[in-house]
Amino acid sequence: MESVVDWLPRVGAVLMLIIGLVGFFKPQLFTASMGIEMTKPEAWSEIRAVFGGMNIGLSIAALLLNSPQVYMSLGLAWLFLTLARFYSIAKDGMTFRSSIPPIVIDGGIAALFLSGFFA
Repeated sequence: MESVVDWLPRVGAVLMLIIGLVGFFKPQLFTASMGIEMTKPEAWSEIRAVFGGMNIGLSIAALLLNSPQVYMSLGLAWLFLTLARFYSIAKDGMTFRSSIPPIVIDGGIAALFLSGFFA
């Protein structure tokens, strides 16, 4: 029988899949919440590709391969995404308060993917 720690990376992959599906089919949910105005079809295509396609493809690969190396790779990617949020606070003038939700989400997904390496 598998322990909870064995399932946590899969939970991260499912959350990543949900983020990808939202980014693919409803990218305006991301852009509107961040105050980004998309004025060209090329911009919408880029949002769908990066927020949608990339997350969908990587999460499906993680779920199908179910490999510690894949989970570690995704965990490190999400960890550095989280670190980029902190850098943006220091460099770009983002407020810590407005950065809390994405830091919690990104850091949480990183922790889910990397949980097996700390157990």
